[in-house]
Amino acid sequence: MNAVIPLKSGSPLLRVSIYEQLRADILKCRIAPGADIREAELAERFGVSKSPVRDALMRLEREGLVITIPRQGYRVSPISLSDVDDMFHLRAALERACMERIVRRASDDDLATLEPFRRFDAQDWEGGFIDYNRAFHHHLAHLAANVRMRDQLGALIDQMERVVLVSINNVKHGNPATLVTEHCRMIDALQERKSRQAERIAEAHINAAAKRVTQAISLMVVRG
Repeated sequence: MNAVIPLKSGSPLLRVSIYEQLRADILKCRIAPGADIREAELAERFGVSKSPVRDALMRLEREGLVITIPRQGYRVSPISLSDVDDMFHLRAALERACMERIVRRASDDDLATLEPFRRFDAQDWEGGFIDYNRAFHHHLAHLAANVRMRDQLGALIDQMERVVLVSINNVKHGNPATLVTEHCRMIDALQERKSRQAERIAEAHINAAAKRVTQAISLMVVRG
């Protein structure tokens, strides 16, 4: 786990800080899917009472990252094939909507901000390709200029990171160069104001990722 940020019990940001640290641990799989979580242990870890820990866990439960186990406590939500399928299906729909909205609403200057994503250099991204890929798709959500869609897609992209991390060691994932090329095709279509083409490329891009991740999760189920 990451080092704990010291917190003062009277800080108004206490609950937010605990929530953010726990959320990061879950999304980065530092707390594994299916792992039990106990309030007392977290309270000791953060040096606080159980109250702010409980608040953070309830917030994570609303996001679907944590589930309550009656008379036992909490557990990190496991990853299932049906959940993976649901997430990718929703992701594809939202990204298609983003493409249409960007073409219709974004300025030429806005579209020019996609240029840095035409290349991937591991030295520029602490978390490697996963960080680069997440930043690209977050930026697309931002350019769509629809706050509700941006927030929903952004949260979905973050939650799907742990799915990728869990599966990444089970099958060979896409070649970064190939995936960057797909990003470049999306950028070209957007900058040329070709909405339908951008939507088709985005959907194919997400569906290919879904196939890779589903294959990996399936292998995990068989091995388990």
